[in-house]
Amino acid sequence: MRRMRNLPNRFRAFLRDEDGLILAEGLIMLPLLIWALVAMFIYWDVFRTINMTQKAAYSIADLLSRQKNTIPLAYANGLQNIMDFLTPGGHPVKIRITSFECNAPTAPKTCNATSGSYKLLFSYSPKNKVTDLMTEPEIQNWKTTKIPALNNGESVFVVETSVEFKAQLQTVLAGLLVGVDDSTFGQFIVTRPRNRRLCLAGTSTCT
Repeated sequence: MRRMRNLPNRFRAFLRDEDGLILAEGLIMLPLLIWALVAMFIYWDVFRTINMTQKAAYSIADLLSRQKNTIPLAYANGLQNIMDFLTPGGHPVKIRITSFECNAPTAPKTCNATSGSYKLLFSYSPKNKVTDLMTEPEIQNWKTTKIPALNNGESVFVVETSVEFKAQLQTVLAGLLVGVDDSTFGQFIVTRPRNRRLCLAGTSTCT
């Protein structure tokens, strides 16, 4: 009978006992802490890669815009070395440079969505990293969405970059827990050269 009378007291004492409480809370919060740590690392790497590639692409475009003469192939291929230097981190970056000018000899003498056409001067990928180079029919699609209106004879060039992002923590942690899969990020930068147009050695279109 005495043991039965002590049972409620023992039960109340068990409920008030806080031994091991921190360990239990730690076990509950540990998965969330691991997820937060992994997510911060991966998301930071994604935004760092995009930001770094964008700045490097604008640097390449600025270099090309300052060229006064036809750029030699050695110079064009050297741009890949500059890109690799400006984007350390193990994510390979590819470049494609496309130069063209507006051909609109009749009124309104403007290349836009409804008039004129683009004359391709060259499309080149330093060190042949990109095998799919632009053709003259393909660049006509840029008139409607990507290139501002150009006057007849006016020229611009486009620097496109493509970086193949691969999460440093692969498979389950990156794809399932954080929601970041391997992806390809790109930049599309339209630049007007400071001289009339940008030409590449070995091409016969800049005449």
